[in-house]
Amino acid sequence: MKENDLNKITIRRARQLLDKGSEEEKNKVKQELEAIGASEITDVLSWNDKGQVSMNSSESLSHRARKAIKKVKSTPTQYGTSLEVEMHDKLSALRLLAKHSGLLEVQEDNNRPAVIGINLKGPEVATIKVKKNEEE
Repeated sequence: MKENDLNKITIRRARQLLDKGSEEEKNKVKQELEAIGASEITDVLSWNDKGQVSMNSSESLSHRARKAIKKVKSTPTQYGTSLEVEMHDKLSALRLLAKHSGLLEVQEDNNRPAVIGINLKGPEVATIKVKKNEEE
């Protein structure tokens, strides 16, 4: 599998490679998913306290940040250039890594009970009779 092929990989294809691919393919897919999972929008964009947003230059982007970018769209408008950056789905990448690592598998423990019973016991109720005072 070539480096450029990994940029076009889908989650479905990543699952297939993690299940049935060679060790080299599995390692490359894991590296891609780890890069996506570890990425942050601040790796790509920066903004100031006035809300002005700028994109970091492509030369200054880390390898991890470049892998996490799905699409960049620049559109000239009457107010300036509108910039749209779409990142790969971080949650899907982390979920796939967790599943492949066995973190999402249900662990069977035969020593634990199938049903847990909880018995609540309230305070004991006492009945007190009040007699009227005959002097009143």
